Amino acid sequence: MNHWPQLSRPLDDAKLRVISHGGGVQTSVLCLMAARGEIGPLPDFALFADTGSELRRTYAYLTWLQTQLPFPIVILRRPGPSLGELALSVVHGERPRSGSTLPPFYALDEAGSKSMMPKQCSKDFKTRVVAKEVARLLGIKPKTRGPAEPVVEMWIGMSRDELTRVATNEKKWIHNRHPLVELNMTRRDCVRWAEERQYRLPAKSSCKWCPFRDNAAWQSMSVDDPIDFEEACQFDESIRGGWPGLNGELYIHRGFRPLRESVLAEPDPQLPFDRDCDHCGS
Repeated sequence: MNHWPQLSRPLDDAKLRVISHGGGVQTSVLCLMAARGEIGPLPDFALFADTGSELRRTYAYLTWLQTQLPFPIVILRRPGPSLGELALSVVHGERPRSGSTLPPFYALDEAGSKSMMPKQCSKDFKTRVVAKEVARLLGIKPKTRGPAEPVVEMWIGMSRDELTRVATNEKKWIHNRHPLVELNMTRRDCVRWAEERQYRLPAKSSCKWCPFRDNAAWQSMSVDDPIDFEEACQFDESIRGGWPGLNGELYIHRGFRPLRESVLAEPDPQLPFDRDCDHCGS
């Protein structure tokens, strides 16, 4: 039974229909179901916001997926440095910490206190990049409010097992639609749907050095994506000293240890401030 009727329905007379593609299983299945006519009306685009640090196999999968679809996948990038370049420029003192979007690194201060930095990157490098492109397609000028009522239907790849993440859009003129919730489908249902039709499935989408991986995920990455894992290790080593004025060390591994050591370590306990990224992997 659908308990979210206002958040999971088509928008009548939409001027534009787009899929906000997270690069993962659910939005990939949304695209494939739309291509087969199982969800309608047909979207105009799928929009993928690239932080510049995605896994190599994410880019490869998107290239394959495009061959299966009657509508384009548009890859977007926020102007300026990539997320990784921005973070390193702050660490190297080339850019001030204040006002800079950084990943939620794990911080260990000189007194031994552990914490996790606030998460800003998904909103600045994902959500707002997609919204800005949709505004451009509609002809809405920068720094204007746009229509007072929804005119865009944006498909979000949240499934029934992610109902706590279902939400309205911060832009009044964008209506978030959740087709998988409409169909009462879970992530497992999405996997089954693709396997029964012999479609390829993507790996979980996230930056190669995303701090939200647990130890098992890092170990898997070291085997399945060794080039990306090496780049993540180098990134981790580059941020260790933090930015000027920070009295402590930064890590991307939740065990507060160098990533290279993580593949030899025991699984880490869940930390009280740890959480999943709500814009990666769907």
